[in-house]
Amino acid sequence: MPESNTPNTIPAEVVIKIFGELSLQDALHLAATSCRLRQVLDENMPTIYKRLRRNIQCEGYARVLLADQGGLPSDSSSVTIRDLLRLRRISRMVEKAINVFDHDITPHIRTFEVPTTNIDDTFYGGKPRPLHLTPTERHRFTRSYYQFWSLLLLNRPSRQQRYRSLLLKHLYMVYEMIDLDQPIGDEPPPPTEKRRELRGEVDTYLCHIYYKIHGKDYIDFSGQSISMRTQGHAAIWDHCQPDFKQVVCYQWRDPQKKPIKDEKVWEHTTDEE
Repeated sequence: MPESNTPNTIPAEVVIKIFGELSLQDALHLAATSCRLRQVLDENMPTIYKRLRRNIQCEGYARVLLADQGGLPSDSSSVTIRDLLRLRRISRMVEKAINVFDHDITPHIRTFEVPTTNIDDTFYGGKPRPLHLTPTERHRFTRSYYQFWSLLLLNRPSRQQRYRSLLLKHLYMVYEMIDLDQPIGDEPPPPTEKRRELRGEVDTYLCHIYYKIHGKDYIDFSGQSISMRTQGHAAIWDHCQPDFKQVVCYQWRDPQKKPIKDEKVWEHTTDEE
């Protein structure tokens, strides 16, 4: 009888390709089935991870968080199996947070939108506003969650440096994430003193950087119109993006004002990554 294809007989090149087609979780499950498969993953991590990373939402921000937790630098070309396990863990925690958010917040957003017809036609293909986060909204949530989780881990000097690296758009979203009514990462419930400290820091820096960029006082985005009364979370929604951009680029109060270059406050990353 011909020899069957077992993990020990399949060529390493084929195994590498198989790993690259899997999700992070499935790749780890496959590696756990035999010593040889784990060895192939371990010895070919740079090649395999280039493929695995595409399945990790907001992978760049997850890698920054991983580095803040003591993992390899975020610009490293590879990760270890231990890092993959940690990436899986933090990805699961974000997914759990999204599920809670979709249960407690997302279904109720429509009650704050009057009227809804134009919103539905323009942003949701004529269908009613979904009862769950859209792919782009999930991206904004995930990115902001990772960014705020990192801030919880850093000491004050490192946080101040991190603030300076954030776009104005991202600062708004991180500020909203502070009000998330659930623990973030490994934060114990209820919200800790660290979170209250961060609220004051981010608020102060947000006001400072807004004035530095625009020469005008900071504009609070939440509550600027009926459609934005969204329980403290306004910048996340697809239908709020045009108004949000007007605020971040300071066109809300002065539509004739020449907008600041987008890349300085807005167009650095997309919400489809």
